[in-house]
Order: sequence, then C-alpha cells, then structure tokens
Amino acid sequence: MTMLEIDSRGLRRARTRSLIQLGGLLGRSGLLETFHIELGRDLQKDVTMKEPIAALYKGLLVLKEMVESGEVSLQIWATQGLEELRKLK
Repeated sequence: MTMLEIDSRGLRRARTRSLIQLGGLLGRSGLLETFHIELGRDLQKDVTMKEPIAALYKGLLVLKEMVESGEVSLQIWATQGLEELRKLK
C-alpha cells in the first residue's frame, strides 16, 4: 500500500465521519421530523421521500442564500447554537 492510498483512505474516512456527524446534527435539530423524513428509508429510491428531501434541500439553499447575502450573522448564530447544544446535554 502506498502513502497516497493510505492518505486517500484516511481522507475518505474523515469525510464520512463528518457527513455522519452532520446527519446527527440534522436529527438533533428536529428538521427530520419537521420535513417528515423517516430514518431507515432509502432516501434515493423511496418515492415517498422525494418531496420531503426536495423541501429540505430547498430550505438548505435558502439558508445558504441568507448567509451569503449577509442577512444573518454567523457569529451570532454560533453563539446561539452553542447555547442550544448545551441545553441538549
């Protein structure tokens, strides 16, 4: 195994771990329930999940637009988000 293969595998694992953690964050936020997304479903193949996933995706795009426009302060959101995360413990 070459160093490039080891580094590539490590990067894939780190990326996968980050994506799993982000999924957990979506779950903690309550967005999955809000958008009626059921865990355990194949979100790409299950036709009943098409609209809820599309709605969540659009919501994330709107959130991105808000941040990019300067409409919201990421620093304020970070402070408020940390407060909310502390409440979960």
